[in-house]
Amino acid sequence: MNMTELPSPAWSHHIDGAKVQDLNQPGADRILRICFKSGLLYGNSDVTLIFEAAGRNANVILVRSDDTRILACHRKVPSARSRYRTIAPGQVYMPPPSSGLSPGSWASSGELKNSIENQKHTPALLYRLLEGVGPVTAQALLRHAEVHETSLIQVVAELENALLEKNFTPWEGPDGPLPIELDGGKPIDNPLSMKVAEEDTTLIREDRFEAWTVILRRRLSFLRKRLMSVETALNGLVSTEKYRTWGSLLLSTEDNSRKGLKEIELKDWNGCVHKIPLKPFRSLKSNAARFFRKASNTGKEKRNLEEHKRSALNEIKTLEISISEAPALTVDELETQLRNHKKIVRDQDDRRKRTEAILLSGGWRCFAGRNARENEEVTFRTGKRGDLWFHARGYPGAHVVLKLDGRMDNPPGEIILEAAIEAARKCGASSGVIPVDYTRVQYVNRIRKGKPGQVVYTREKTVFVDLDKLS
Repeated sequence: MNMTELPSPAWSHHIDGAKVQDLNQPGADRILRICFKSGLLYGNSDVTLIFEAAGRNANVILVRSDDTRILACHRKVPSARSRYRTIAPGQVYMPPPSSGLSPGSWASSGELKNSIENQKHTPALLYRLLEGVGPVTAQALLRHAEVHETSLIQVVAELENALLEKNFTPWEGPDGPLPIELDGGKPIDNPLSMKVAEEDTTLIREDRFEAWTVILRRRLSFLRKRLMSVETALNGLVSTEKYRTWGSLLLSTEDNSRKGLKEIELKDWNGCVHKIPLKPFRSLKSNAARFFRKASNTGKEKRNLEEHKRSALNEIKTLEISISEAPALTVDELETQLRNHKKIVRDQDDRRKRTEAILLSGGWRCFAGRNARENEEVTFRTGKRGDLWFHARGYPGAHVVLKLDGRMDNPPGEIILEAAIEAARKCGASSGVIPVDYTRVQYVNRIRKGKPGQVVYTREKTVFVDLDKLS
């Protein structure tokens, strides 16, 4: 690991010159702990470097050995992403939850025995119950038990004994590397070698090439469908002149207050017949007003559709070039493309995610919107039936939702006050007594045809917050 490439100076400050004291793996999970004796002259700064090899959630964390306080981490995990733990400098490190039964309790586990006897034998049945066992090993255990006509419990016990006695036989199975010899495959002569066989490189490249082209073709198919929709909308646009003609004809009828018509035929001043589609719940006069509004917006709508069409055509051209160039890409170039795509998707997901939780006393959480879009998100997506909703009455401020998180009892009065204070502080006022209304989320409704964040609510109660008395 090149410490100069990492963003935090804590890595090099604590690890440069330090000596490795111990290396251990808790249980059978994919966690490796390297304990360092500090090379600093002053202070007790022994540290532990923790590798969490958990697929897409993999992380490298540096903690103080004495109190496991996090000094640096490769990837932060905020409370909005994980309710189980927070990974950030300054937090006390908490290991990830156990992935199942630890070795030593497998063969004697009643839960495992009942599951094997009463459920269908699938890899998920094993890797969800057994700590450290992944899909590849689980599939190999099932195959070995089937081929040798041995009970699955006995095969699991053999793997457990090998793990406890550290009697490993590195083995290359049909689906991947294994810790012991199981049915099919061949031994691994040098398990620490980083060299990959040429045939494996070819398979890896084919896998990456297929994954990348699938992404490109899916996007291309989506854009072509969008282009067809845009072209259909463009072809179906009614001209500004026709909208105005329809509106004028409706206003010129004798009884333009009539309702209930879906269509009407009227002649213009040149004798041409016009079939005019109507909204039956509106009067002819109201429909005429609607056509005049559409006439003023037709030009803007057409420009927007043409812009969408140009954008789709440009992206389709770029994707077609990328698909034609994909066969010439190397493994590293394909990996880079896939990694960049995953980052784009992850960033998009992060932008769509709810706002970060505000922690209150006693582990209670609340969420507050910072703008109209986030108010909409907090109220109607983050908030669930039974949660409490807060808003400063008469102020265009934040919507605040107090989460019950499965609690059956009502929040204490001091927690309600804390949530009300958050709503009062985010209403734009800097002083004075602020009335904060609160009610259950299910009693908050959007205003019909209103803008995002505009709501009405009922069954509210009110808390008065004096901002001058808050520190």
